Amino acid sequence: MTFLTPAMADAGAMTRRLVHLATPTFLVYYFLPSPLWSGGPTRELGLLAFLAAVLVFEAVRLWRSLRVPGMRKYELNQMSAAAWAAIALTFAFLLFPFEYAAPVICGMAWVDPLIATVRRTKWYPYLPFAAHLSIMVTGFALLTPFTIEIILAGLTASVLAIAAESYKSKYVDDDFLMIVAPLLGLAAVLYLA
Repeated sequence: MTFLTPAMADAGAMTRRLVHLATPTFLVYYFLPSPLWSGGPTRELGLLAFLAAVLVFEAVRLWRSLRVPGMRKYELNQMSAAAWAAIALTFAFLLFPFEYAAPVICGMAWVDPLIATVRRTKWYPYLPFAAHLSIMVTGFALLTPFTIEIILAGLTASVLAIAAESYKSKYVDDDFLMIVAPLLGLAAVLYLA
């Protein structure tokens, strides 16, 4: 049985926030060569191998009831947020170009911790929505031709991200939903435009 002191609980929350804020560093994937080295595996195969390693670790962690620093208590017996995020990042990297994936991933990485901070205040959900939309619009403005369709796609992505974060389930984590739902909404808007 594990007993957490308030300081340890705060350290766990701080660890989760730091990991969230650092998630956009995984976007380096888009700049890796393919193959990864001369005669080596393709970038995509390397990504799938990395995901497989994460999922094997997750299976062992669940089997052995291992506690990872920063993990929430309820994750001890279910798939962790980190594993869900790895699946979502793989989905994004394999199916979406950098121009669309980068703003959505940054949105999840930076807005989810903001939501944790303001959830029980009058600022929720308005401040997180505004922050997410700002990330979408800024990212799209820097990375794509700026059109009305892109603005609508960013608006759709933000609505879906904030709605996805509020959905709580033991079967799927909001880190997964905050990437996948906005990307699917973005794709739908851009496809229909």
